[in-house]
Amino acid sequence: MGETLNAMWQRLSLQHELQLSPWQWVLLGALVALLVLPRPAWRLTGMYSTLVHELGHVVLALFTGRFVTGLRLGWDHSGEVVSRGRGKASVIISGVAGYPAPLWCSAGLLAATAAGYPGLALGAYAILFCLALVFARNLAALLVCVASAALALGIVFFAPVDMFVYVALLLSGFLLVAGARDCLKLLAVHTWRRQDVRQSDAYLIGASTGTFSGIWLLVILTLAGSGLWLAVRSLILLI
Repeated sequence: MGETLNAMWQRLSLQHELQLSPWQWVLLGALVALLVLPRPAWRLTGMYSTLVHELGHVVLALFTGRFVTGLRLGWDHSGEVVSRGRGKASVIISGVAGYPAPLWCSAGLLAATAAGYPGLALGAYAILFCLALVFARNLAALLVCVASAALALGIVFFAPVDMFVYVALLLSGFLLVAGARDCLKLLAVHTWRRQDVRQSDAYLIGASTGTFSGIWLLVILTLAGSGLWLAVRSLILLI
């Protein structure tokens, strides 16, 4: 077991020098667009983005001392994390973490890739999805968690080491565009699509803390914008 873990660590910690041609960047960009922009594709890949969103709530809830009892996903890209704990601070911290989560994951993957360690980033990402399996409480959540964990672990254990860079870039690009898309949707819900506002994280935080949802909308968008800026900065360095 020890030898296996040591071999896996060596495999993941190999340093990679990024040397992509302009055509390779164009191909990666096209693949990201195909995963996010067409509605039929987004119906499937959006579930993955929703899972990352909900895992943002889960991770921050755990770090603030809350007890997470379940994670549920809907096929309409809705999601719910149920947790217990005391104090409004933990509700706020875990509540604002959902929408920024894909963008911050993208920033982390891009930063690790720019530093030459995409394998380590993918390994950490695989652990995150294994964690998700513990909290899945309905069929949609279970299927998406199993598929995401299996894909992440398959890449970590079986993909050629030289592919780590391309996988990390494709995944980070997807999360970058998907995260930005979801933030625009959140903004729309608080402006011209207010019939859906009760599903907004900002609204839910405001309702549970007796404050204005607009405050938490600004906080969420600021955190998401910070993740977007960091991701774009790393991407520019890579190009």
